[in-house]
Amino acid sequence: MKNKNYLYTTGQFAKLTGINKRTLHYYDEIGLFSPAFKEENGYRYYTCFQTVQLEMIIAFRKIGLSIEEIIRYQKNPSDDSFSDLISEKKAVIDQSIQELLNTKSFLEKKSEKLSLSLTAEHGKIEAVTLPEQKILLSAPITGAYDDDDFAVAADFSLRLKSAFGLYDNFGSRILSENILQGDHSNYDCFFAYGRQDMEIYDTLMPAGTYLRTFCIGEWERLEDVYRTLCAYAERNCLELYGYAYEEGLNEMALKGQDDYITMITVGCKKKADPYSLP
Repeated sequence: MKNKNYLYTTGQFAKLTGINKRTLHYYDEIGLFSPAFKEENGYRYYTCFQTVQLEMIIAFRKIGLSIEEIIRYQKNPSDDSFSDLISEKKAVIDQSIQELLNTKSFLEKKSEKLSLSLTAEHGKIEAVTLPEQKILLSAPITGAYDDDDFAVAADFSLRLKSAFGLYDNFGSRILSENILQGDHSNYDCFFAYGRQDMEIYDTLMPAGTYLRTFCIGEWERLEDVYRTLCAYAERNCLELYGYAYEEGLNEMALKGQDDYITMITVGCKKKADPYSLP
């Protein structure tokens, strides 16, 4: 045996690498990673150079290689086989990272909506300034939420999942002209927000001032909320334009239908003064 001053016992090597002794013994038994020297009395000794080999094994395990794949590579290591192995697993890692980022984005959006729901008051109206947002649209719907509308919803959901993976819920939109005429059930289509990092969208929700209000409870209460919204706009000399966007805020924390919160966002602008000079 070489000078013991350059060797580590199993316990010492375990402390050095942060891998417990039982794992080191197991790796030795299956032929994955063995000590450099073994004495007849059973004592095992590792060298400091073996830490690099062990770190590589740990890295291989973290990127999803099986023990059999690692053993097979160790029996025939080469630059080409290493490059092929890393290239293949790098693609898997990149995909996993993207999936985690999508999940993070999904949870952040849910958290933002739940935060909004905590301050929501039925019928309360406020003016908000919003940036331009990418919008995806479904096929037309009737607003009756019958079998035809649910078929459109299913197709739209599949499109969103195909484009973005894990995706937040989508809402409905209705022309502001329909709201002003008291036709609160003639919806245009389903909509969903696009992502800023992806050029996937059907239209743009323009930047500007919007009125925002909330309906708490059954959807039948939406009609009264829209009447209140129109009255508010009239009193404040505001003109509703474009579309009203309806979206649920608290599906993931819903206790009952009476607690459901619908957020309504509709574009507005100051009415032109009829007495002003052209």
